[in-house]
Amino acid sequence: MADIIKVKMMVWMFLMSSLITAAQTSLKANINTDIKTADSFFVVRNWAKAKQVYQTALKDNAQNSLAWNRLGFSNYNLTFYDEALQCFQKSLSLTPPTPLKIIVYTRMARIYALQKNKQTAYKTLDSAVNLGYTNVAELDTLTDYSSIRNESQFKLVRERMYKNANPCMSDAHAREFDFWVGEWDVFITGTTQYAGHSIIQMISGGCAILENWESPGSNGKSINFIDPVTNQWKQSWAGNYANGIQEFVHGEYKDSAMRFTFETTDAKGNKITGRFIFFNQGPNQVRQFNETSVDGGKTWVTSYDFTYRRKK
Repeated sequence: MADIIKVKMMVWMFLMSSLITAAQTSLKANINTDIKTADSFFVVRNWAKAKQVYQTALKDNAQNSLAWNRLGFSNYNLTFYDEALQCFQKSLSLTPPTPLKIIVYTRMARIYALQKNKQTAYKTLDSAVNLGYTNVAELDTLTDYSSIRNESQFKLVRERMYKNANPCMSDAHAREFDFWVGEWDVFITGTTQYAGHSIIQMISGGCAILENWESPGSNGKSINFIDPVTNQWKQSWAGNYANGIQEFVHGEYKDSAMRFTFETTDAKGNKITGRFIFFNQGPNQVRQFNETSVDGGKTWVTSYDFTYRRKK
């Protein structure tokens, strides 16, 4: 009889365990369904419904940092700022992944700015920047920051963010060729004879310089950048004429001049070495000088000599 009772107890415990597991699974499924429903309202910006469903779901699933963030953002859009901050703090307490943490910090900063809590707004933005926040456009365009955008501390945060997003801008090596940036009328050096027109642009967050050349006889473009292999400047030129592709390498800025070297061949295949120099002659003038040698540098012949005058 004891054995029969023991077996019945084991069966009963197994059935109860199965029922509990099934109930937990069903509850978890319901919670996940609720969060998915809230997410669907969130995506279409139905903030009131999203808030309602997130609140219900988070009663039984309080460890979901993403849902807390979205509940906070729903409250923000409903202008319930204090509730939003509480939700964001809850999201942060759950150690969210870095990308989500950045979002939470920036949304909190927006509320602090709206509440004129400037120092906390700066501190919170700093936390986001330290984690890798680089969306400068948000700082420049969001109306939430209107009350502090002209403050010196806000500008410092923006500057640091901009430099993080564009590291070349604060790299002295990458800034060496900036003297050539601008719009220029170009003349044969020592004369008033017009040679062409060029617009030199800083591109790729300051990591490269783009040349746009137009003349009566030719046009072309070059891209200038620091070669990561040599850590020296390099220019890759493409012109619209025969054999118009050329690379100028080993660029070095020294004694107020950017000096490249290059190699090419003549029509018979003989090696030609060259020197290509940009002289920085002040804020409004650059001299561009190209010369070649067919005897290994014993003698040199000028290919062209241009003076760039900044267009007023």
